[in-house]
Amino acid sequence: MTNYDIFDEQYYLAQYPWVKPAIDSGTIKSGREHFEKFGQARGLTKVSRYFDEETYLAQNLDLAPFVRTANNQNAPFASGLDQFIQFGYEEGRTRVSPEYNEDFYLANNQELLPLVQNGTFKNGYQHFIKFGNKEGRFATSFREPRYLIDNPDISPFVESGALKTGREHYFKFGQFEQRRSATFVGSPGNDILTGVGVGNVQLIGVEVGSGASESDGSNEFDTLIGGIGRDTFVFGEALIGSRGFFRGSKTFYIGPGFATIRNFTQGQDRIELGGSSLDPYILVPTNNNRDLAIQTNGLPFDQNGVSQTSRGDTIAVIEGGGNLKLNLLPESSYPRLLLG
Repeated sequence: MTNYDIFDEQYYLAQYPWVKPAIDSGTIKSGREHFEKFGQARGLTKVSRYFDEETYLAQNLDLAPFVRTANNQNAPFASGLDQFIQFGYEEGRTRVSPEYNEDFYLANNQELLPLVQNGTFKNGYQHFIKFGNKEGRFATSFREPRYLIDNPDISPFVESGALKTGREHYFKFGQFEQRRSATFVGSPGNDILTGVGVGNVQLIGVEVGSGASESDGSNEFDTLIGGIGRDTFVFGEALIGSRGFFRGSKTFYIGPGFATIRNFTQGQDRIELGGSSLDPYILVPTNNNRDLAIQTNGLPFDQNGVSQTSRGDTIAVIEGGGNLKLNLLPESSYPRLLLG
């Protein structure tokens, strides 16, 4: 049952640089050979960006009696990783790292569900390790590819193995730096997203992939919670064709469903809508003027490159925003409309 799919040669050598001279001298052929012959039995555990020894043992408490410690030196496994490689991976254990969330990954890649159900993959984690990571898919609500694009100074540290991921950098360092920006995204289901960080944070309740939305918020009831930084609550996007041409815009939550905004700070936070003007939208106090709803008013708006109309459809509700006077911000430009 032993399976080494998760082994990452470059990452292993970055974590254990003293192995490289042995390879250069011809004593061993690779980091993988070193791990199989020596490292695994000695309890080395840093073999993958997407496996964390502490998380695995904390999330799989049934393994504790079987992993060696100072007080349990005769246990069969040198580490949680040792158990995972021999059995856990094939058993379908997926609670292995802060950098991976099985429920999120399958929700945001629903085309994988039949492949898991028919046994092609044991779970989403197996697909992510073998293919998804290389395809630029991300495995938590933190939009990893966007962060690395927006923060190119971080990429060399991730590539070298000094950092596991951009997400690790953000939660350790970036969230405390005002110049950093980060994006958190939801799934096609009901989500609760919270802004984390003192810089610019985007909160998108719907599922997004590589630059294009894969769901539109219909039948979703999401909750977007602002943090202490400058949050942008996103309710629309530009649609870009395969050749890079603009082909219209999309407004989220048209039809059943809407997003609830909490902790909105006027003068600091922003709401982003899609379209060429604010004319199709109205702001309506609700719940005895306690909250403020963003609704459609029946005028045509551009949706997927097609002019559509909708009346009285709630897109978002700002809790406690009944007295807000939101205005179009000067940095707005089609198809990105910003209220603040």
